[in-house]
Amino acid sequence: MIRAAALGLLIFFTITQLPGEIRALWVPSWELTSPENIDQLVQEAKNNRINKILAEVRYRADCLYFPNKNDSTFPNPEPRSYLLAATPDFDPLEYLIQKSSGSGIEIHAWLTTYVVTTHKLENLAADHLYFTHPEWITHDFRRQAMKFDSQEGAYLDPGIPEVSIYLLNIIMDILKNYRIAGIHLDYLRYPDINYGYNPQSYILFKAQTRYQDYYSWQRWKQDQISQFINALRISMRNTFPGVKLSAAVFPDLMQAKNFYAQNWHEWLIRDLVDQVYLMAYTSSNDNFRVIMDKVVNLNLNDMIVIGLRAWSNNNEYPARQINDKVKMVKKSGFAGLSFFSYTGIKENNYFQSLKY
Repeated sequence: MIRAAALGLLIFFTITQLPGEIRALWVPSWELTSPENIDQLVQEAKNNRINKILAEVRYRADCLYFPNKNDSTFPNPEPRSYLLAATPDFDPLEYLIQKSSGSGIEIHAWLTTYVVTTHKLENLAADHLYFTHPEWITHDFRRQAMKFDSQEGAYLDPGIPEVSIYLLNIIMDILKNYRIAGIHLDYLRYPDINYGYNPQSYILFKAQTRYQDYYSWQRWKQDQISQFINALRISMRNTFPGVKLSAAVFPDLMQAKNFYAQNWHEWLIRDLVDQVYLMAYTSSNDNFRVIMDKVVNLNLNDMIVIGLRAWSNNNEYPARQINDKVKMVKKSGFAGLSFFSYTGIKENNYFQSLKY
């Protein structure tokens, strides 16, 4: 019965594959720590017709590459990731680029943007951003700096101009030193609605905003992120015009805008990014259908990639439910789909059924 179901999925994916369709895979940083891991990744991507690898080479303001490797035009003081402590001479990004050369697989550097710490300070080098620029960490409405072990980790505050300059240099340094097809930004947002009150940010808001009510404050926060993306877009187009820019976003637009200041609809309308990847990670087909219906009404399907949950806890999420969602995505004519994550796929042997 299991073999028959897998065969059915194989036939489905083979028949319905569309020319130019994005078939992407999020690959977490811990899957990139050795040549052997990357060899397996690239081979499995080839076998399963993945055409974009989103490789997480900036995990928490650290590097799974060599900063200023051959060119130091753009300052990049970030330390090597603690995940590479056992392999100090290994360059995961360069190895991945070389290994996938000629395969038809595009390599996109997946970077966490504003979140910069793990939940363990011992994972951070002494010269880590969290220690060198504590004044850049966002504050909550009580005017307390965000703790390193809260939520996904401490976030930088998007309203500080120096933060935008810093991040811009990090991204441009990667582009200057590595031949990649794209930049993929994650955590391109505030932690939630309660944050953004860093003293520097709030002073700027007061100076720049005439009507200082709740709605003006939320709009101002959205503008800080949009302005950063706009500056990055201009820099990339001027220097690396062929490189794509994408972002992982919350699928519900109202929640994304009002809770996280993540106005991805505006980014698409203004051509600030090439695609957004909706993190539609629900296991429920009914909830997924609701998400699809809302997004289809925006008439931006060709710029939207649907991110699908591809992990399971205690085998409660069978491959057939992923298949159901793939059918919905293809039927709606989106730019493609992306699986989160490579780790989840390996742990649950989903590649047996997700071949297309």
